Amino acid sequence: MTKRYPKRFETREMRRQRETALADAARDDEVAEACRRAVRRGMAVHARAERHCPMRVCRRARACVSDSFACLAQLRRPVLPPLAEDLAVDALHQHLCEEAEVRR
Repeated sequence: MTKRYPKRFETREMRRQRETALADAARDDEVAEACRRAVRRGMAVHARAERHCPMRVCRRARACVSDSFACLAQLRRPVLPPLAEDLAVDALHQHLCEEAEVRR
């Protein structure tokens, strides 16, 4: 016998609320990923990692311009421990969210 999933009974208002919540979560994920890239790019600039980067584009530009961050993986010691990196990403994310709230 096949299993039947229960039908979802929802009003238009409930559907609209669910869809806006999903859209807000997706936008929040994009902002968090942009914050993570910004923090990692800052770490690469601080460590002057572009000199040892395997990406020719970064060496030619003399700056971190790619999103691979292979240069950070080649460092002997990380610039920031993972916990400190997560804290920096969270702080930047919170700052951007507060600025967006002020603009509204």
